[in-house]
Amino acid sequence: MTTSTPTTSVSSDLLPTVRNLDEARHICHQFTSVLTVGPRRSEVSDFAHPDHKIVTFDDISMPYDGYEAPTFEHVKDIVEWGRGRSNLLVHCHAGMSRSTSSAWGIAIANGFDPQDAYDLLYRNHPVVQHRTSPFRSDRTSSLVKRAFIPNELVLTHLEQLFGLRGGLLRRIAAAGAYTDD
Repeated sequence: MTTSTPTTSVSSDLLPTVRNLDEARHICHQFTSVLTVGPRRSEVSDFAHPDHKIVTFDDISMPYDGYEAPTFEHVKDIVEWGRGRSNLLVHCHAGMSRSTSSAWGIAIANGFDPQDAYDLLYRNHPVVQHRTSPFRSDRTSSLVKRAFIPNELVLTHLEQLFGLRGGLLRRIAAAGAYTDD
């Protein structure tokens, strides 16, 4: 899928940056604010960042016994806290699902068009080294875009929060299931 050039005129400082836990640990002090979505407080206590919000829930898209699904209140809290914050780092464990959906909601709250926000966040998503299976004889590696798979339950809550009809965010995410750049 190709993306169009975004037409949003919102300041790029209001577009969150998405990373995984290990990356966030190393770069968190380069950001004005840090939002942790998923990991427990004990997992990020070493961040010692002066403006750090932690919202804990599991990366599931429907309730399962023993797991905490993202609730509407979680999502509302994330968006309200992130709204208007420039130079914001958003991370979860893998930097692929909870963080991408949360950053997308914050970008929309900051005035980005939903499609433009998705395209910009995807474009800024990290490129990582991908290795073939260690069991293969060629063991080659290549650079690939990290998976960008917003959590569907978070998207459902965002649609409700923003009054978006017809599953708009879930349709954008499904249409934008990128395989290549």
